[in-house]
Amino acid sequence: MGTACSSVASESNGGSEEPGAMAADSAEQQSENGSGEMAHNGSSNQENSSTNSIDEGLYSRQLYVLGHEAMRRMATAEVLICGAKGLGLEIAKSIILGGVKSVTLHDVGTCEIKDLSSQYYLTKADIGKNRAVASLQQLTELNSYVSVHAHTEDLSEDFLKKFKVIVLTDSPLEEQCSIGEFAHSNDIAFIVADTKGLFGQVFCDFGENFTVHDVKGEQPLSAMVASISKFQAIPIMAMCSPKCSHPISQSQPMNSIPENPCY
Repeated sequence: MGTACSSVASESNGGSEEPGAMAADSAEQQSENGSGEMAHNGSSNQENSSTNSIDEGLYSRQLYVLGHEAMRRMATAEVLICGAKGLGLEIAKSIILGGVKSVTLHDVGTCEIKDLSSQYYLTKADIGKNRAVASLQQLTELNSYVSVHAHTEDLSEDFLKKFKVIVLTDSPLEEQCSIGEFAHSNDIAFIVADTKGLFGQVFCDFGENFTVHDVKGEQPLSAMVASISKFQAIPIMAMCSPKCSHPISQSQPMNSIPENPCY
């Protein structure tokens, strides 16, 4: 399993976005169906996702950036997020607004007073309640197209196989390694995220067939091209403007240039 870590800013303590349609029943009522069973909420609109229809009014800005194909793939993604503290909730909120097929928030812990400092969906009235279940109703209201669930039992391999993406937050290293190996061997996208004060880290493993094109993460070099010529010994020669200094060295690879460029 490969390694890709980077420092990131910690999660925002900001409030939620504008809600979509209100859910029919409260999360707490649905969760009282037996110890550890999955509570769920959400609109039946998502059941029609197999038609590949996208609400262009709701997702207009995302469609402009990502395109229809990426949005259709997102609409089929079932995502598991482990940990319903501040970071886990922020991730859940963002991807629910993004328009995935379903989100399951997993947490076996109960709300404590310290959780209120970063988990903005929890209140004093939720202290002693399961964090995932207490957050379910408000998460569901964010997007009526996304089915949202809360899971309060320990994770099993049969349960993990249901998902296309697994995100771990506030997770011990032993759990990260075991679930990471399972996800890698079952072609499940795997992400670990954590925060420490103002800083954080993220680990991503998207499988053997995932290609990273930007290996350095640096801004691409650019320069103004004055002319492009073809020679026998040199297939393509790009001449930069003499007034434009640039950091590109001779023979450094550049993006492909069409045979008949038009400027």
